[in-house]
Amino acid sequence: MTTKSNKLLYGWTLIAHPTYQIFTNKNSYVIIDEDNDVMLRFTIQENEIEIQGANWNLNYKINLGFKTIKIINTPET
Repeated sequence: MTTKSNKLLYGWTLIAHPTYQIFTNKNSYVIIDEDNDVMLRFTIQENEIEIQGANWNLNYKINLGFKTIKIINTPET
């Protein structure tokens, strides 16, 4: 799977398929998939992340040590 790293606030990084869109408002983020559906809503601080909503079939990993959020899902073809 091809991925793209996106720098977020506080040194966090989002790793996801390059076709996924990222929208931000201060420290809040929304990830949109290829069907224009919201995949993930979250906020970040220096040492924490709060997931506010996620698609029912979303697979992701959060690594607190490296401050990374990785979306494992790939777009349907």
